[in-house]
Amino acid sequence: MRNKFSDEKIFRRKDFQTKRARIHRSIFVVLLCLIAGAMTTSVFATNLLWVLLLANWVVEWNWTEKFGDFRHNHLLQAFLALIAVHLVWLLGTANLSYGLFDIQKKLPLIALPLVILTTKPLNAKEALNVGICYCGTVFVVTIIGLVRHLTIPDLPYREIVPYISHIRFGLNICLSIVLLFYAAFHYRKGWICGVSLALTLWYLCFLFLLHAYTAFIILFVMSVTLAIVYRRRMTRRSRLLITSVLSAIILAVGLLATIYTHDYYHLQELSTQPLAALTPNGRPYVHHDDGIIENGNYIHHYICEEEMRQEWTKVSAFPFDSLTATGYTIYPTLLRYLNGLGLTKDSLGMTQLTPEDITAIEKGIANPVYLQHGPRKMAYAFLYEYESHRCYHSVSNFSMLQRIELWKNGLQVFLHHPIFGVGTGDVPDVCHENLVMEQSPLADTNLHTHNQYLNFLIAFGLLGFIIIAFCFVRAIHKERHCSSVVFTAFLCILLISFISEDTLETLAGITFAALGFVLLAPRKSELVKS
Repeated sequence: MRNKFSDEKIFRRKDFQTKRARIHRSIFVVLLCLIAGAMTTSVFATNLLWVLLLANWVVEWNWTEKFGDFRHNHLLQAFLALIAVHLVWLLGTANLSYGLFDIQKKLPLIALPLVILTTKPLNAKEALNVGICYCGTVFVVTIIGLVRHLTIPDLPYREIVPYISHIRFGLNICLSIVLLFYAAFHYRKGWICGVSLALTLWYLCFLFLLHAYTAFIILFVMSVTLAIVYRRRMTRRSRLLITSVLSAIILAVGLLATIYTHDYYHLQELSTQPLAALTPNGRPYVHHDDGIIENGNYIHHYICEEEMRQEWTKVSAFPFDSLTATGYTIYPTLLRYLNGLGLTKDSLGMTQLTPEDITAIEKGIANPVYLQHGPRKMAYAFLYEYESHRCYHSVSNFSMLQRIELWKNGLQVFLHHPIFGVGTGDVPDVCHENLVMEQSPLADTNLHTHNQYLNFLIAFGLLGFIIIAFCFVRAIHKERHCSSVVFTAFLCILLISFISEDTLETLAGITFAALGFVLLAPRKSELVKS
């Protein structure tokens, strides 16, 4: 009887442990699904959910098995090394409070890998549920963004997506496209292929709406990289198809760039004829020979501010010296708009403006081309940035030129502290001090690098940077993570984003990086099986 009672007790204990394990597993999967959705919609929810995930992991106990997973998981060790470098380099920082804040901000980079990589890998059904939650949320956010764009007048493109930076959201769209292509090739069902193609086309259109042109560069470079790395896995027909598509894209982009550049710089009749001295009303023109061109005309030729001011009061209730939504006054906006239409900047040019033109100028739109959506608008905006820098060395309000200025500044700071860096918390302070010392036009801003590689080099120097890079390269190589096409695609997205963004300085970027690494790395999950 005693043995029977003992056996029954052991059975009940095992049954309780099994049920308990199932509950923890269910909570683990549900929280992962929620985090995958929250990372593009809510900072508060994302923070709350990763803390709950960690708490569930702690309550689950089972430390022996978890410690064994930790000992043999090089990727988890790489994430621990990343946080360890942050902690060690606190010793050399002057701004300790910011350093501690920076580490606190990056806690998901250790919490998410620690929990997920010491837990049993997701099976095919669980991984599919997480993927559906993630891709579904990205799609819903794009619909919300479209509704906001259509219903909120003069909504800046940076605010179309209300929950996350438009650039970070662009990274999530890139990854969603990768997962859609994976689903199409993996399941090979007609309706799945159709849905994947339709959503991909929709996402590409939405990226234009967001002005997330970096995402297009990421998609192209990622495609070229995958084609080169996995060319041996492809059939001859597939290689020919992919090469043809990528070549067509290169030719199309090159052709469009050539056409737009020619149209932008090809001088119109007004700029090639002898400069008139007087307006049709007999007032003197002002011609500034600064050489800045837009839409084939010199912006500062044929100016009569008196007539422009006089005519503007007749067609608009906005004062001539009032600010537009872009932060500029009506005058320079009107000047560029008339120039873009090839009109003189006087009463004659003013009378040829339509009510739609007046409304656009009042909104701060300085070029009629900017009323369009597409590559021409992008090309003309970039060329105007270049012209402003060429003529005035201006970088203010120009995102690409600002990045270049910040990269130059960051490189200078790194070269001053090449081996050990400035410490975990001193990057913003030291970068700003160098901007002021170099009398940079960005000296009055709080921007620092806009480049994750430079951020790490400045903070940790070559020593810390090499430690971090070595640990991650070692993990990816030893565990053969790049055997997965999906993981390699994610890695391309992340590493390319590091060039133009300090991706790991916001929760959205941190969560994107951590979840992508630990969920897409091949751990016998159907989601990442190549």
